[in-house]
Amino acid sequence: MNTKKHFKQNHPVHLALRDTYYQKAIELLQQFQKDSVMSPKIADYEKVLFLLRTARDHGNLSTYNQSASNKNGQFNQFINLLAGNVKSVLSMLNLKKSVEDSDGFFLSFLGINQASVALQAEEYERRTRDIISCMLSTLELSKSPYEKLVKDNLDHFSTLEHKRYKKAEVHYQSILKKDLSPPVYKKKITPFS
Repeated sequence: MNTKKHFKQNHPVHLALRDTYYQKAIELLQQFQKDSVMSPKIADYEKVLFLLRTARDHGNLSTYNQSASNKNGQFNQFINLLAGNVKSVLSMLNLKKSVEDSDGFFLSFLGINQASVALQAEEYERRTRDIISCMLSTLELSKSPYEKLVKDNLDHFSTLEHKRYKKAEVHYQSILKKDLSPPVYKKKITPFS
């Protein structure tokens, strides 16, 4: 099959996947904010990162189609920036975990006491919450432009493309309701590792 034809044919499917994974990531971020009494969890934000990366990848595939709008490309960049924010959250959470780990390297390498460790952990927690807060306020600003983008995409679809979009959307929404586990990568063991 001709590559250009492939991307044109699958354009609505890639957009549906982008939108479905993006919407699920945003739903989780908002849910985590409601549960903000508890500390953010690494596993939760790893799921969000997986969803955003998948949305970004399908968004990028959707722009290979020559009829893709400039707004779709801009939205893909926006998703990429969100993924960067989530990586920052994960970085802060991992630093906090490392600091709090009593037999970890922070205590021994830095030669600091428990009081200093507690201060560091609090600082990482504060930075995590700041990043999350900024990300959520940005998402609030993006709500209307995103809804307009989706509507514009649907309005430009043929009847067949619209059906393909909806079919893919329903299918992947049902998948995401069942399982949100990001793929688990096992470190390849080599003789020198």
